[in-house]
Amino acid sequence: MKFISILSIGILFSLSGFAQEEKLINEAWKGFSDPQIFGSGFTHKLNDLPLEGNVDLGNRAWSGDYWSAKKGSINYRWNAPTKIGYKLVSPSKAEAQKMTEAELATLAPSEKLDLLMSRYDYPLVREVDGVATPTASIWAGICHGWSPATLYHNEPAPKLLTNAEGVKVPFGSGDIKALISYYYAFHHDAGSDQMGLRCFFGPWTGGAAARGCQEDLNAGAFHIVLANKVGLQKEGFVMDMDRYREVWNHPIIGYKSTVVANNLQPSRDAATTAVKEIRVKTVITHADGSAPTWGTVIGTDNQKTGTQEYTYRLELNNEGKIVGGTWESAKRPDFIWNVPRATEFSGLFTALPVLLND
Repeated sequence: MKFISILSIGILFSLSGFAQEEKLINEAWKGFSDPQIFGSGFTHKLNDLPLEGNVDLGNRAWSGDYWSAKKGSINYRWNAPTKIGYKLVSPSKAEAQKMTEAELATLAPSEKLDLLMSRYDYPLVREVDGVATPTASIWAGICHGWSPATLYHNEPAPKLLTNAEGVKVPFGSGDIKALISYYYAFHHDAGSDQMGLRCFFGPWTGGAAARGCQEDLNAGAFHIVLANKVGLQKEGFVMDMDRYREVWNHPIIGYKSTVVANNLQPSRDAATTAVKEIRVKTVITHADGSAPTWGTVIGTDNQKTGTQEYTYRLELNNEGKIVGGTWESAKRPDFIWNVPRATEFSGLFTALPVLLND
């Protein structure tokens, strides 16, 4: 459904320092759309870039829930007969020691991690209460956490772990996915690399506001990153696939480009060094969301992927290097971004590594 892969309201990503200023360069992109934001040493020559590629996935790019803020985020008791996400009455130590594994399995992901860490005051549950709200938009959630988590970490399998008081806490795969996604969303303070600016307007606004959401992610710069990261380096990144206000974050895991027109004359706004343009159709493959499950989803019908098609023009200089581009399709990405992989977990998430399959 439309709201499965969405960035939480108010979550913005800062640009790296050099990306905040427009560069005095011949290429058609501005500083906030320069491929250097994603790394140095990228190949810009079109003939040296593969027209298709896929990420080396292994056991990654698993489908997961977006943990709707409207439903309570990871306070949502998804595995209970009565599914609630607010006003939880979490068990005391004495109550937890008397509960069966089946009863404990119905608790929310946040409650289970608190129990595993013998935190019977439930600090994570209380924190999540401050993030979730019943008045949130239906698309608000933590897919800005799920997207990097699924790119970096193997799909977690169900686990039964015992806390210091002997309480055996059962975790389903969906519980662990919720916790690692929440960690990346709110506790992974490592900065981000972002190309393009977030649009805060909808297509219904029209005029200059909507037009301002069209070209801040240059099509040529986008193609350079896509072909280098996915095609050459076999690494994914995260993309907001909707060009307007709502943010649809998905992890990009593959692409296939087709040149549909060659030797086009440079556009009026092309880079000053452009000598010709080509028209490209690119089909992006991304991991998609699915409802939480107790077992793993890779290899089952609950593992979801999707595609999106974009058409754009690439501007080439006399060396065949991409120096700019223009979007032609009505659909186009808003921005692309990455964060580093989390290697250490502390605070409320100190016990998280024992739940992962890394």
